[in-house]
Amino acid sequence: MDAKRSMQAFAIYLFGMGIGLIVMPHVLLGLFGLSAGDDAWVRMVGMLALILGYYYLSAASTGLTQLYHWSVRARLFAAAFMIALYLTGLLSFGIVLLALVDIAAAAWTWSALRKEAPA
Repeated sequence: MDAKRSMQAFAIYLFGMGIGLIVMPHVLLGLFGLSAGDDAWVRMVGMLALILGYYYLSAASTGLTQLYHWSVRARLFAAAFMIALYLTGLLSFGIVLLALVDIAAAAWTWSALRKEAPA
C-alpha cells in the first residue's frame, strides 16, 4: 500500500511539474535558478512529464508493481544525470534540488517495496 502511495505522490509531482512547465516555464524554472531558454522545448518536456505522471498514476491504480521497481532505477538514473549536468557546469545548482526529489521519491518506493515483499 505504501509503494502505491509513493507512486501516486510522484505522479502528482509530475503533474505539477508538467503543468508548470507548460503554463509558466520561466517562473517555474526561475524558482530553481534555471533558464527556460527556448521555452517551446521546455513545454514539450512538460508534456512528457504529464504523460509520465499518467503512467505512474495508472500503474498505482492497477497495482502494476513491476513498474514500481522499474521506476526506482529510472528515477535514480534521472537524478544521477541531473547531478552530472551540474558537476559539468552545464546547469546551476537548482537542478540538484530536483535530483534530490527524485532520489527521495525513489528511496520511498524502494523502501516500501522491500517492506511489502513476501518473506
